[in-house]
Amino acid sequence: MKTTGANDILGSPSPASLPDRAITYSIDVAKSVYRLILRRMERTQDKVNSEYNLLHWQKILSNKAWLKAKDVPGFLAPPDMNEHLRKVDNRILRISAQKYYEYRIGALGDLVAPYCRDARGIVELGTGYGYNLFSLHHSHPEWTLKGFDISPNGITAGREIADHFGLADKISFDRIDLTDASDPNLAQIKDEVVLTYFCIEQIPYDVRKVIENIIAAGPKRVINIEPTTELLSLTHPRDLVSLLYIRSVDYQTQLFTTLDELERQGRIRIIARERMPFAPSINNDGFLYCWEPI
Repeated sequence: MKTTGANDILGSPSPASLPDRAITYSIDVAKSVYRLILRRMERTQDKVNSEYNLLHWQKILSNKAWLKAKDVPGFLAPPDMNEHLRKVDNRILRISAQKYYEYRIGALGDLVAPYCRDARGIVELGTGYGYNLFSLHHSHPEWTLKGFDISPNGITAGREIADHFGLADKISFDRIDLTDASDPNLAQIKDEVVLTYFCIEQIPYDVRKVIENIIAAGPKRVINIEPTTELLSLTHPRDLVSLLYIRSVDYQTQLFTTLDELERQGRIRIIARERMPFAPSINNDGFLYCWEPI
């Protein structure tokens, strides 16, 4: 069922002007070139741990912003009038963070639900503190949602948020290492619909290993929503911006070609390929691949 659309949240905003886009793209390209030349980054496990577990998720856990919110949507889209170029329903708009995330709460459920068939829930791998799970609960409260992550701070924050909003019976969190084929929690995805959302981007040197581990665990269906360079069109200015950004931060660049190869080998069946209709910035679009093991 369709939930909240962009016009319901934003009214009828005009697309960002050509000069606005040109200036923003130029600034982003300059930042990416700077990172590539002077601050060459390698996305190792230590780098990811320092950026997320010890920085982003630790900050979320320390701030406990959920205690100040009256409800889940208020936590997911707090007051923030800081305007940037963002992608909304395939349009580039200059809108506030609050408006974008109000829209995104429903947009994620609208995007994912058609690929879930008759599933009664979703397992998200690389869930962090569960932002996507809390969004999906708001649009699909009938689902049971499980989140797994390698970050202790993310898991702790997710559990505290679920407890605070009385959702611990609907949304649960636990640890997983997707690069470890012997991790016992891989068994939790058997016969489940699995979601990754900008998770595999963080492990560029272990993409094939992770996909093999997921296949071996026997999920019903997998929905990968990840950024990549593989599907970009370099004749499009914004795609060039994305290419430079992804290269400069060393995100993965082989997930979808790996999935295409596995389909040619007869090991998986790809159900859908599509570009994400929304993004919080102009430099990191996601692409959706939905597939099933054979």
